[in-house]
Amino acid sequence: MKYYIESLGCAKNTVDSERFAAILDSYHIKETHEITEADIVLVNSCAFLLKALGELDDALCEIMDIMEGKKYKLIVTGCVTKRALKTFKEFFPEVNKWVMLKDFEGFEQYLKRYVFPKNAVRKPVPIRHDLSDGQYVYLRIADGCDNHCSYCMIPSIRGPMRSVPIEELVKEAKAMTHAGQELCLIAQDTSMYGMDIYGEKALPRLIEELLKIEEYKWIRVLYMHPDHFEMSWLKLWKENPKLLPYFEIPIQHVSPHIIHEMNRKKSYVLLTKLFEGIINELPNAVFRTTLMVGYPSETKEDLLLLDKFMQEVEILHTGVFAYSPEKELVGYDDEGYRFDWASRQTLEVKYAKKVFTLKEKKVEKMIGKTFDAIVEGYDHDHGWLYGRLWFQAPEVDGILIFEGKPKSENTQVKVEIVHALPDYFIGRFI
Repeated sequence: MKYYIESLGCAKNTVDSERFAAILDSYHIKETHEITEADIVLVNSCAFLLKALGELDDALCEIMDIMEGKKYKLIVTGCVTKRALKTFKEFFPEVNKWVMLKDFEGFEQYLKRYVFPKNAVRKPVPIRHDLSDGQYVYLRIADGCDNHCSYCMIPSIRGPMRSVPIEELVKEAKAMTHAGQELCLIAQDTSMYGMDIYGEKALPRLIEELLKIEEYKWIRVLYMHPDHFEMSWLKLWKENPKLLPYFEIPIQHVSPHIIHEMNRKKSYVLLTKLFEGIINELPNAVFRTTLMVGYPSETKEDLLLLDKFMQEVEILHTGVFAYSPEKELVGYDDEGYRFDWASRQTLEVKYAKKVFTLKEKKVEKMIGKTFDAIVEGYDHDHGWLYGRLWFQAPEVDGILIFEGKPKSENTQVKVEIVHALPDYFIGRFI
């Protein structure tokens, strides 16, 4: 038997998908990248935004169209089971099983009862099956969130924050060293890691233990909430070269009254101080952030302040998305709800173009400079290597390509940039 997994949404969802895949591996079911070969199709859904539910709708329709006439089991899990399960059950009666969010035991029991032979024997396998195609491993250090931002559905979907103990994370990280040389720490808010189980922000303690794992050449920390970041942590980055000075700090906005309505704390003054403080301590630091535009009470003055901030603060990577009334649109098929989607989309496109233009100017300055990079593959048709520069996080910050082939199997190389676009670098292998 073979299985095919469609993992929708963010990297945190990918980790769950890898655990589901490991269960299938343990019963000798083989992974396939060709859905038409699969006996089991698992879809791990995202429901953070209404748009994500639309993507699930499209994905299920496409799968059933491709697999029409074939005998297979279609299983759906993930965040949809916490937000729009009733609606999707009505829309898609063809789904054989709806597995509740992170119900790994329920998934296994269903397979044993309805899919596997009665004499199926489980073999020992790693806790996760690597689904990435690059030199990186995601380590989810906590799940859920206690921040309760006014626009966000995560606490109602994923529940309160639950940190994973340090010893368990170290064990998991060691078990995944075969999958890549970069370890990416993720959570809804990595800055608050440990508060629920240790009574303190334990991110530094965790990082110190993970730095001891020699197989990982890079460690990257993602999703650091600006309200909870501690400047005292920068000592770790100064003292440990493999802890990349890459700071993903999602600010969403800078206007004081918008930030207040979002149930967040740091706005223009404190955010400027935070970013400038990091740069003062680590001059080579690189930032990624996200902006939300079109919040209901947003004014022209708020957007002008946001423009000012983006001009003043040296942020390389910026994601832009428009406000969506998710808490009001708890379902999926609500009719008669009036919301000006068009104006929000226009504003999103406008700001996406702005940050794209800003990034163009920043990456042009990198031409002629040499940076550390990681090799993730070789394109035999074109004769070039591809990978990422150290300031490119997996999946979100674009790629690097360069001609030639390293003389050794080392995936850590130095590359001189010869051409640069916002999410696409061409380099020369040194």
